[in-house]
Amino acid sequence: MSEQIETTLNPFNPLDDMNLDAAQGPDLIMRPIENCARFNLRISIEQLKKAAAAFGMDIPDSVGSMSSRAEKYALCLGPDEWLLLAPQKSADEIITRFAKLAKNNSHSLVDVSHRTIGIEISGSLAQLALSAGCPLDLENMQIGRCTRTILDKAEIILMKLEQQRYRLEVIRSFAPYVWSFLEKSGQDARA
Repeated sequence: MSEQIETTLNPFNPLDDMNLDAAQGPDLIMRPIENCARFNLRISIEQLKKAAAAFGMDIPDSVGSMSSRAEKYALCLGPDEWLLLAPQKSADEIITRFAKLAKNNSHSLVDVSHRTIGIEISGSLAQLALSAGCPLDLENMQIGRCTRTILDKAEIILMKLEQQRYRLEVIRSFAPYVWSFLEKSGQDARA
């Protein structure tokens, strides 16, 4: 007799058990991003417009640029590599559209939803808290730009959404470390 195995669509969130209100105030607000669909897309620039149609919005073609609409983001991370973020409820539809695209257009679409977790950090101290561990010149980073970088010892993908609002995508196992680092650097910035 075989046992029934129960699966879950919601992966473990390592930030669930942490005190998420510690070290926060109006000058520094941090919040975990709800689970979303995350896809790594590899496709040639010549076929990018077809991929954009399959994703349902423009996909930028220059490294470090990103586009967004509603709850969707498309980040150009390399010459032929993108990170696509969308609401979890649209994942199956996106997969179906790209499967149709694959019949005549070579590409790779990999669901990486369980790999990373998102953290949003905002407020007047957000840039200072990030700068404590990030080598980038965040003051001169343009709004609407993205990049791979590090925060202390953790690899992250950093998005600048507004002048004082950022989103990080971090490997799930590093999320508590990154969260604690940002809390501590936020406290230091207030001192």
